[in-house]
Parts: sequence; structure tokens; C-alpha cells
Amino acid sequence: MNKHGSRGDNLGRGRVRSEDTKGVKDLAYKLAGDFRDSKLEGATIIVDRLERLKDLAVDGQVEQMRQLKDVMKNWREILNSVPDETDELATGDMAVCSSWYAPKVQVKLKDLFEEFKDTEKAFAQIKPDKFQDLGRRMNKAMEKIAPAVYGMQNLPNEVSDVADRADEREETLKDTDTKAMKKLLEGQGMTISLSSLEDCKRGLLDLVEPTQRNLEKVQTFVSEAHDKFKQAFEVPCPCCCMTSYVYDQPSRCLTELLENADRALDVDLQPFFELLRGLKDDYSDLDLNRVSKPTNRFAALATERVDRLDKIVAGVRPSGSYCLMPMSTSSRRR
Repeated sequence: MNKHGSRGDNLGRGRVRSEDTKGVKDLAYKLAGDFRDSKLEGATIIVDRLERLKDLAVDGQVEQMRQLKDVMKNWREILNSVPDETDELATGDMAVCSSWYAPKVQVKLKDLFEEFKDTEKAFAQIKPDKFQDLGRRMNKAMEKIAPAVYGMQNLPNEVSDVADRADEREETLKDTDTKAMKKLLEGQGMTISLSSLEDCKRGLLDLVEPTQRNLEKVQTFVSEAHDKFKQAFEVPCPCCCMTSYVYDQPSRCLTELLENADRALDVDLQPFFELLRGLKDDYSDLDLNRVSKPTNRFAALATERVDRLDKIVAGVRPSGSYCLMPMSTSSRRR
């Protein structure tokens, strides 16, 4: 038995020494310092945001737009048919005043129809498919960027886990996959992917800003539609006290207008607004050096640590053995 307590050959090859696990723990501590010094955390925050925007863009908010399209179609049919259905505008107790009441409602609905047409035009200019195309291009670029950045973010924990496992079962140290760690730090494809992500920004504001204005116009009409439709059926003086009867005994026209207004309000437009704000505020003028510089800096620092880890693993690995334990890069450091 040599001074390290090995029972194997005189060099102790194939046996884990206490200083080996201590050395791995020290490397994990240094990697955590490298993470801080390289400011890699800032890069991971940016990548988190880009991943969220990419997912929203890929979705394209197609289902929400389909639901609104159905409502728009219904509103147009209802409002367009008002001139032909004046007899149906006064029902219940108001029917006896139909000839006086219906024309007044008709005028207000005609004005609402003109306002609706402007909203309908704005809605038609919103193109979810263009955002889906953007999302697919962003997704292609992020396929290399996200795993690399997240893998580097998690590397200190990965090495710390190696030390913890070796503390519990010494033989696990030899199965550490340092090749995967080295490959991660090479950042293969990152430069090209970052260039592709930069290309996605071309013409971005030309897509985002008009869409944002049109969506805001649609949202304003939708949020006010219920009240405006009800106001169109208010009974004017001197019979304004009859308005409550109109609402209690609504015409088919009013009922259908309000039902569709409720359907429109149920459509969640916030993810679309989040996408538009994020693309404009967080992505359009993003300097991607804020991703590349920290990752390059961390890779340069961490490569030295992983090379040292590789030597420790090689020292305890029997001659001719191979790695059995792949490094997991899917988990995230929180």
C-alpha cells in the first residue's frame, strides 16, 4: 500500500484518492467563480427571453386570431343586415313604439358599422403567418445557442455533482464524461447561429410596429363593443325610462351583438402583445455580443478546469476503459 492508501499497483491507477474528490470539488468552486466573472448569467437571462419570444412567435397566436375572425364575420353579418330588419329592432314593450324607436337605433348602428369597418380593416392587416415564419427562423438559430449557454450555465453544478457522487461511490468518478464537457465548451455552431439570429432582426420593426398599432385598435373596439352595442339600443327622451325594458327583452340583433362581444372579450390577446413588445424592446436592437462575449469568456476559463478534471478522471480510470456516464446538459441551474 502506497502513501495514498491504494491497494492496486504502485501508481494507484484505477483507485480514487481523497485528494481526487477534493480536487474535483475545488474545480467546481472555481467554475462557479468563472460563471460570475464571465457574466454568463446575463447571457442566460437574454437566452431565456429569446426562447420565450421564439415560442410565442412560432405559435403565431393563430388560434386567437381565428376566434376573432369568426367574431368579426358575425358582427359584419349582423350590422350589415340592420337596414333590412328594422321591424326586429323593437321587441316586447317597445314594439308599440317601433316606428319611432327603430329608426333611431338604426342610425346609431350605422355609425357603429362604420367604426367597425375601420377595426375590421386593421384586423385584416395582422398577419400571424409572418410571425410564425420569424419564429421558425429564430428556432433554427436557437437550436445551437440555447443548449450551449444552458450547458455552460449548468457546468459548475455538473462538476459538483461528479464530486458528490464520488464521495458516495468512489468508482463513479472514472465514468465522468469529460469529452462531452469539452465539446460543450467548444461552442460549435454558435458563431453561425448568432449570425442567423442577427439576420432575423432585419425588417423586424416594419413587421412589429404596424401590427402593434392594428392590434391595439382591435383591442380597443373589442373592449368597448359590449357597452357601445347596448348604448345603440338606449331609448331616447322622452321615453328613456324604457331602456331597462329593452335590455330585459332584447331584440335578436342586440342579443347576437352582445354574445359575440362576450366571445371577443374571451380571446386572450396578452401573449400577442407580449410578443410584440418583446420583439420591439428586447430583440430588435439587441447586441448579440452580450451573449457571445460571456460565453466565449466562460469557455476560455472553464476549458482549463475541464482539462484538469480530465487528468483526474484519467488517473483513476483503468487502462483501456471508456466513459459510461454521459454529462447531462438538460437540467438548469436555478
